[in-house]
Amino acid sequence: MRFNPFIHHRFLTNAVIALFVSAFILSAYDGERKALADISWLDIVGEGGIVMMTLTWIFALLISRPPGKVTCFLVLGLGLFMFSASLDLFDEWLHQPTNTWLSLIESLPAPIGMVFTSLGLYQWHQEQFVLNRQLKRREAMHREHELVCSITGLYKADYLQTVLKEQLNESQPLQLAAIDIRGFADFNAEFGFIEGDRLLREVSELMIMNCRLTDVVCRYAGDCFMVLMPNTTALQGKELVAQISSALSHCAFKVEGEKHAKFQHATVALVGSEQGDTAHRLSARLHAALQQQKQHRVSHCEAVS
Repeated sequence: MRFNPFIHHRFLTNAVIALFVSAFILSAYDGERKALADISWLDIVGEGGIVMMTLTWIFALLISRPPGKVTCFLVLGLGLFMFSASLDLFDEWLHQPTNTWLSLIESLPAPIGMVFTSLGLYQWHQEQFVLNRQLKRREAMHREHELVCSITGLYKADYLQTVLKEQLNESQPLQLAAIDIRGFADFNAEFGFIEGDRLLREVSELMIMNCRLTDVVCRYAGDCFMVLMPNTTALQGKELVAQISSALSHCAFKVEGEKHAKFQHATVALVGSEQGDTAHRLSARLHAALQQQKQHRVSHCEAVS
């Protein structure tokens, strides 16, 4: 989620703008314009770069973080540092009288800003500790945000392949399961993609809740999920998959505007690792097993009808 600095962080945005404008006004109040021959262009490039980079960091914080004390400490700390850097930059253009009160204002905000930034970083560390505990159910000691599904918050198939390759190098049994939500295309067609995306998010949370801390849940494609179960026997894997399927079938999903809840059912497949297996070979076996289960279900439905 991206945040609008002028809506979600109105106070902080106005404070940063006020600090920059104040630095210019204070420099221009007693300052006299320097002759071009006296201007050090190299200093302007260096100090101007510091100001621009600090403003870029502030902007990145404002658009990527929600309101809160961590954001406030970090932005105000960087804002004060930017204030001192701006005074240094304007000094390159304007000559200031010696022993002026501006020298105190120029040097004091930077260390205060560093204190604020340090407090913000400490609070950010505490925040990350909590977030890491929440993400432990989704990650397997890796973090690649480019591989995260934007709808479910789960990792995609490429991430699963990376973890699977590492797990296959371990001398322990593992199981890989595929869970395909039945009739999801019809659900989208009937209720729309917004409700469909919400259903996928709820399904992903339900699957995480019914998996162990060591398991890795990924969204493989569309309405298909995969669960990697390290150090797991075939019997344990079947039991876990049965529990997930049962949880899905008993979850009453409430569609907006509908009186009756919608219950989800899944087609599942499970394969175990074999000696000499590769990630590609194991995934191919799972895909074949899933297609076989789907075909078996279609044949069964046709026979019954």
